[in-house]
Amino acid sequence: MIDINNKQNIFEILERLDANAVPLFGKMTAQHMVEHICGGVIFSNGKLPQKLYYPADKAAVMKNILIYSDAGFPKDFKAPMLGDDLPKLVFPNLQVAIERLSKQLDNFHEYFKQNENIKPIHPVMGELDYKEWIIFHNKHFTHHFKQFNLLKD
Repeated sequence: MIDINNKQNIFEILERLDANAVPLFGKMTAQHMVEHICGGVIFSNGKLPQKLYYPADKAAVMKNILIYSDAGFPKDFKAPMLGDDLPKLVFPNLQVAIERLSKQLDNFHEYFKQNENIKPIHPVMGELDYKEWIIFHNKHFTHHFKQFNLLKD
């Protein structure tokens, strides 16, 4: 499993990601995947506050499954805030997206150093503290790295 506290490992793995790689599941391109996980980090670092898309009881169930169990993300999980079509790419290329991801990971850790008790909202699970966000990011990165065959099951 990916550990977002080990940036060196993450970016060594991402060096193997080819911009034209075909996913093992889903329809994202390599750059879409990097921009997508970067977006998740931005949700958690206070720069793009989110609303909760589920009722509180369903969010609690999702949090128990995704944070407090050993279960990984299901391959066919579709987050409710994502549309049916791929979003327009934000960055000019994959390398810039990877660089932005690195910066956002730094911002994430710094944000929680300055705001220890804050609990940014995850759109599916509701409020998450720093430790819960780390678990989420570890599982989320792992899921998408497997999507592009960067990690083995």
